[in-house]
Amino acid sequence: MCQSSVPAKPPLSEAVRRAEKQRLRRLLREQGYAVTARRMAIYDVFLETNDHICAEHVLEAVHGMHPEWHMNKTTVYRTLDLLQSLGLIYEMRHDDGRAQYELALYGPHGHLICNVCGQVWDLDSRIAAALHQELRTKQGFIVDVENHALQGLCARCATA
Repeated sequence: MCQSSVPAKPPLSEAVRRAEKQRLRRLLREQGYAVTARRMAIYDVFLETNDHICAEHVLEAVHGMHPEWHMNKTTVYRTLDLLQSLGLIYEMRHDDGRAQYELALYGPHGHLICNVCGQVWDLDSRIAAALHQELRTKQGFIVDVENHALQGLCARCATA
């Protein structure tokens, strides 16, 4: 199962959530997809969570909201693929193959992952830009920090 980020992002306002649901409806129609209750519920999990989340937790949250639905992982993964193709969420892959997803509202950015506890942090964009510039200047290497995760030990695990 996935770990959430630390610190968690603040909740989205109701106005942002409403606008994002309207955007999903519009994008689905424009691309020729049906606007279904299940697709809307899955996206609503992201809007409610506003954090990194794995497919298993998405499924668990939808089951909690709609216990009468018989949704399976396949439906969740297909919807996650669709939401990615619409540019509404990003996928972040861990080295062990696990994936977590998050809203694309914040634009592409890097992550920090603790190898011990599994916690995830968004990489500060100023630090990422400085790292990118330093590597380019000193080594002529252009690194794609925005779409990858740096792994290591968080402060708590490093002192344990």
